[in-house]
Amino acid sequence: MMKILPSNEIREIEAKANQSGISYLRLMENAGSACAKAIRKKFDKTTKRNVTVVCGKGKNGGDGYVIARKLAENEYNVNVVLTSREPPVGDAGEMLSRIRGTDIGIYLYDDDTELCEELIVGADITVDAVFGTGFKGAADEKNARIFKTISKSLGYTVSIDIPSGIEADSGYVKGAAVKAQMTIAVMALKNSLVTFPAAEFAGNVIVVPIGIPEEIFSEYTGAYTLSPDEIRSKFPHRKENANKGDFGKGLIIAGSYDMPGAAIIASAAAVNSGAGLIKLAFPDKAYPAVTSSCPEKILLPLMTNNNGRISSQNIKKIEDELGKCDAVLIGCGMGCDHDTAAIAEAVLKSSAVPVIIDADGINALKDNINVIKSCLSPVVITPHPGEAARILDCTVGEIEKDRKAACKAIFEKTGAVVVLKGSRTIVTANGIDFYVNLTGNPGMATAGSGDMLSGIILSFICQKIKPFSAAVCGVFVHGMAGDIVKSKYSMMGTTPTRMTEELPKILRSLER
Repeated sequence: MMKILPSNEIREIEAKANQSGISYLRLMENAGSACAKAIRKKFDKTTKRNVTVVCGKGKNGGDGYVIARKLAENEYNVNVVLTSREPPVGDAGEMLSRIRGTDIGIYLYDDDTELCEELIVGADITVDAVFGTGFKGAADEKNARIFKTISKSLGYTVSIDIPSGIEADSGYVKGAAVKAQMTIAVMALKNSLVTFPAAEFAGNVIVVPIGIPEEIFSEYTGAYTLSPDEIRSKFPHRKENANKGDFGKGLIIAGSYDMPGAAIIASAAAVNSGAGLIKLAFPDKAYPAVTSSCPEKILLPLMTNNNGRISSQNIKKIEDELGKCDAVLIGCGMGCDHDTAAIAEAVLKSSAVPVIIDADGINALKDNINVIKSCLSPVVITPHPGEAARILDCTVGEIEKDRKAACKAIFEKTGAVVVLKGSRTIVTANGIDFYVNLTGNPGMATAGSGDMLSGIILSFICQKIKPFSAAVCGVFVHGMAGDIVKSKYSMMGTTPTRMTEELPKILRSLER
């Protein structure tokens, strides 16, 4: 697990470590040493030998001085560029004093700007240690020029903690910022490293520990990401003598005359994610389209209303089916009308099994979203930013400005497991702890992608994975499928059908 911590909690953790006997100076030494080790691991000094470390006057610069010293000790040719004429004080000042009188070249940007820029641009490795988590607002003219120069480096650019010019917590980029190829996050991920647009500046992100005692570090949770091994641990082991009933029966209520594809995609994703049996309830007028693919699903054609959607006259039949399944998905491509709302409300009020609500199921309930709390079984709700905005009666811009806050607000309204889709999908089951997904890419922003995700989550719940874990595993696997298809076909060639075809291979890699 990699934690994502706000800057105020980072400061609290450092203060507690200091109180426990680990001085701030020692933490700075540990941070710089860990970063230098990561750089050495990444780059062979025989081919990437010349390093320029660009240091600000604060603690981030202090980490930079340690990095410079440690790399020089390991036979790299190191130069340091000081961005401020004002000398660093405190621990950073001490770390600067430790590199004076060594073979490390130290240059003041203000004294010889042209030379310093040549050192920055011409280095094999340029280390950005100008600003860390304390940066706010927009860079002034001089720092903006420095950031642009670092970004133009002909070598490899590495930022320490976060790229300079980015706000750590908001992820805002209000002016010039360093565009790194790699960011070494100290102690924990910062929100800006997983939030767009700032995440675009970070490149490949790794996290290095700095010796914080576990009893202190474990006090702080909030948001986190998971590794493939941690995702794998959530999948149940399949017994040799298992039968299809052991892997669950899923009911999907989806589709309409003009949107049959949503039902097809959701059911195909559920089938290809390992559910034992999938039954698709759909409007009978869509029969020819729905039967065109995924022969593994069982069909339940229902009476169609005048809008080409499932009629609410089918509620009794649907309620009977709820007693025969292990989980139900409702909403994909159903269209938004009174009948859809009535069916969704009936499912929530009568279901004894977990319910996943997606797309038009969400839209149809927007004026009565509190009905979700009436469901006696767990509910998973999967809004994209537009649907989230309708739930919270705000703009998409407000949702995207603070996705974690939006996710929490939807939880408070619904009591459901919330999957807020988009770049860096967020999942919460309590409004306190948030899983942030790092798989996936912009190519997945295409019609049917969300239907596929809902089908995967349904399938995982059917296989006895708890709803929150099913949602977390679902978005991880969904993103992996998108990444594989991107590598094969490009982002523009990424489609739900191609992603669904990759699911069995992905799940094989995650089998226990």
